[in-house]
Amino acid sequence: MRTSYSCTETSLRRYHLLITGLVIVASLGLVPHGKAGASFKKNAPFAPQDVSDSTLRQAWKTLPMEDRGEIAAWYRAECDRRKTFSRQLERHVFHSLKKARGDWGAVLPIAVYDAAKHAPAQPILRKLLGPDNPKVQAERKRMGLRSLQPTPAWTYDWTRGFVQQSKDPFAPDHLFELALAGRSPEQDLAVALIEQFLDLGTLRGVHKAFGPTYASRTGTAYGGISLYDAWGSGVKIEMPDVECLAILHEVDDDWKSFTAPVPGNRQAPLYKRIGEMFHQIRRERSLAQALALSYFDVEPELEETYASAKDRLQLFWAQHDSALDVSKGTLPASEEWDAWWEGLAKLQDDEDLMERAAERRMAVRTEGARLRGIMVWVMREWGALENK
Repeated sequence: MRTSYSCTETSLRRYHLLITGLVIVASLGLVPHGKAGASFKKNAPFAPQDVSDSTLRQAWKTLPMEDRGEIAAWYRAECDRRKTFSRQLERHVFHSLKKARGDWGAVLPIAVYDAAKHAPAQPILRKLLGPDNPKVQAERKRMGLRSLQPTPAWTYDWTRGFVQQSKDPFAPDHLFELALAGRSPEQDLAVALIEQFLDLGTLRGVHKAFGPTYASRTGTAYGGISLYDAWGSGVKIEMPDVECLAILHEVDDDWKSFTAPVPGNRQAPLYKRIGEMFHQIRRERSLAQALALSYFDVEPELEETYASAKDRLQLFWAQHDSALDVSKGTLPASEEWDAWWEGLAKLQDDEDLMERAAERRMAVRTEGARLRGIMVWVMREWGALENK
């Protein structure tokens, strides 16, 4: 991956101020390009919002794969040349976290707990359904689980502490969909690296225990829905002995306190013990994920706790001038979360910080439309949109 690192904390502060009042009109210049007839018109109108996503996708589908590759490469080059705010933030992440960039891992196959190992007296075999199975999709909907679209090429695996790659991050179709969603070319990787950076690593074993697949009491395992997802959904879930005991075995190596089948009068203390484990990792993981997504987006999909207080997350990044190297040490342990979260709300009394946070919100909010607009401009210059 060819990346230049020129973004510093000082330049980020200056950039926040420079983009105050930013309008969605980019400064366009001549970009060398080999396609005949794709010449730059100096005074060409720049009205990306005139073109709908459906029109763009229809035009994209008609292009040969070679043209898509050229357009995607040109789009990336334009994002670099125009030094968009998102690209500046990306560069800062890559520069600050360059030591972590080698910790890649492949996406592991979907895992399920072994019933014969964890509940030998009640070994109900797991029947794994794929993530695209209609029953799995229905269960995701019931649990309110949403997936970021387009699906990130890079994600952070909390069970292993690795950033993992699930698809080609520079595939033309992926970059096109990122642009339409207002996300910069390597934003997926930057978000994953921020999550990795904010993970303190002290609860890795508990994260790992909640990593396998959620299953029903009859053994149906819902691929793509982890135990962490199910426990955090807030809806009524099934709690088979296999998974409950497996968590206890994996985290505490406790094989004696409870055995299957767990009698009714013993279920409540078992569930309470597991719930306390989940509560620990949820506070750590959900906060890190909320901060990572808010680094580039003022309206990310977040769980309820953070969805209603997104401005506080922007206050956090404004307080640290978007610099990662000074932010990690301020995150709270689980037992300190309440006081920390309330303290973040009190920052709203700082007028100067509120102004800086407003500037950052405006910059980030405007970036989405600007990035989409760059793709529209490139496609127009290429001739893919004609007069649309």
